[in-house]
This record gives sequence, structure tokens and C-alpha cells, in this order.
Amino acid sequence: MLQVRLYFAPLEGVTDVHFRGIHARLFSDSPADAYFAPFFSPTADTPMAERDRRGLSRENNIGQAVIPQIMANKPEAFLLGARALSEMGYTEVNLNLGCPSGTVVSKNRGAGFLSDPDGMDRFFDAVFSDPLFSGGDGMHLSVKTRLGMFDPREFYDILPIYNRYPITEVILHPRVRRELYRGDVHTDMLLYTASNSVHPVCVNGDLFTVNDVRCTLKAFSDNGIIAPASFMFGRGAVSNPQLIGQARAMLMGKEVPPLSRDRLYAFFLALYHDAKNRLSGERHVLFRLKELFAYWIVLFDEADSYRRRLRKAETAAEFLSCAEELFALCPFCEDPGFFGNAKMNG
Repeated sequence: MLQVRLYFAPLEGVTDVHFRGIHARLFSDSPADAYFAPFFSPTADTPMAERDRRGLSRENNIGQAVIPQIMANKPEAFLLGARALSEMGYTEVNLNLGCPSGTVVSKNRGAGFLSDPDGMDRFFDAVFSDPLFSGGDGMHLSVKTRLGMFDPREFYDILPIYNRYPITEVILHPRVRRELYRGDVHTDMLLYTASNSVHPVCVNGDLFTVNDVRCTLKAFSDNGIIAPASFMFGRGAVSNPQLIGQARAMLMGKEVPPLSRDRLYAFFLALYHDAKNRLSGERHVLFRLKELFAYWIVLFDEADSYRRRLRKAETAAEFLSCAEELFALCPFCEDPGFFGNAKMNG
């Protein structure tokens, strides 16, 4: 069996502490090696907002290996957030250099920071000079990155910066910011990174099926490159919450278990009751449900009428009734290879 770690990616507004806890419990036979928490943005006044502190508290993440993520382009702010995490018992933090959101990029954060290699170099120099990260027993730092802002070749100047510092892992989504999540990933640049990075490389982006993982491994092997250290699943694992377990089975040479209708339904009900009990106001519950079904609706055939009804539902009760009818009556695709035909947006 290949010693490859499997991660659940941080999706803002989706994979929060409640989603992670329910997924870890209901798919405990195939858990992620780590759940990366959606980013928080520390400031001098607020190193960590109370909502983020609750979401990252150890007591609220029992049964999960969680790696927090910070969004920052100033070392002072980043270190404030990292110290707050260290005080909570965390030993690793991930730096978000991949978010393509316009509001994020306009502030020179996320993927926007990639347009300033010199600024990135100064950032890492300051962070790794701080005692929190310079000591062997201190915090560890991984990066989640894209190839650049406009041109994949920008990464030729970015990767040497990562190589100069003791980063624990480079998690690469091989697209540039301008591409968002559209078009094919730049496999050539992924292979270049794997060949030239001094750090372990994690593959992220367009991993919707077990076959996507298999094809990536084959591309590495065909080019004489050692297998990646890890894979990170985002939109694919939300759409198919058993995907990490399926990938693990494939890596172990075992039969790949299909996602069953009943298991997805149990996952939906658990998330529905969590939202209903936790969120105040019908609108917030309804928004949560619609957000989740944007990923799941592709798993059902002949579901166009249900798609419209779910989108137009005005109450949680109306949405629940339609969803239950969908689960009961619509053909469900259990084929693990199906999901690659339904790539999500976002």
C-alpha cells in the first residue's frame, strides 16, 4: 500500500466544525487523515474571532485531526493568529495562498499574495525567524497555493521561495487565480513541482473520483516521479462524502465501496437536524440546505424538476419534504466513476 495521506479541504461556509464532526462520525470507517479548517483572518485587535475559536476548540473537534488555516499577508498578523492556535494546543497551521475570491485577492491575500514574490519572501523570513516557528518543538507551517495570478509560469519564481524555508508541505491546486475552478488543471506544472520541491507535495484540485487519483498516480509513475505525499479532496468529497474512503480502499488494493443512497440520506438528515437545532431563523437553515444540495443534486438522475423545487423552496419544511421525495423516487448513481462527470462550481 502506498503511504499517502488523504485530506479534507477547507471550503468556506461548508466544511465548518459541524460538518466536519458529522462527517467524521458517520464515515468513521474511512476518516480523513486531517480536516483542514476554513481560514480565519487575524488582526492586531482580534487575533481570533470568537466564532473561529469555538470552531477550532478541541472539545468541539473530538474524533478529528484538524489543521487550522490562516489568511494573512502580514507576518505580524499571521503570528498573532498562530500564537493563539499554539495556546489552544495546535502544532501545525496552514497558510492560505490559494483562495481566488475577488474580495480576498483585492486585499492582496490568498492567491492575490502570489503576485508579490518579494513580499512573500519577506513574509516567510519574518515568520520563520520568530521563536514560535524557528524552534524544533514549535509550530509547523504548510502552504495551500495556486500557481500564480495569471500565468502558470509564475510558479517558477514562487516555488524557489517555498524551497528556501522549512515548510512542512506544499498543497498545490495547479491552476492560476484567473482560472478559478474552470478548465483543466496544469498537470505539467504539478509534475514540475513534485520534481523540484524540496518539501512533500500534496495534490489538490479536480479530484472527484477514485479514477482521478489513479490517473494522477499514473502520471507521476510514467514520468519517473515518486508518488505525492498526500491528496486533498474538496468539492469532490462534499459531493461524494465517501470519496476519501473510496480512495483509501483503492490505495490498499481493496474493492472500492460505492456511496449508497441510504448513507447519503443519513448524512443529509444529520446535517439538517444540526442546522435546525443550531441556527436561528428559517432563512439560515434553508440557506444551509440549499448550499449542500448544490453538491448532491448531481448524484440523482432525472432530477431537474426537483432541482427547481429545491431552489424555489421558501421554508425548511418545504425543502425537507421535497428532498425526502427526491431520495425516495429518483434514480441514484452509486458508481464511483460517475462523479467526475459532474464537476461542481465554486
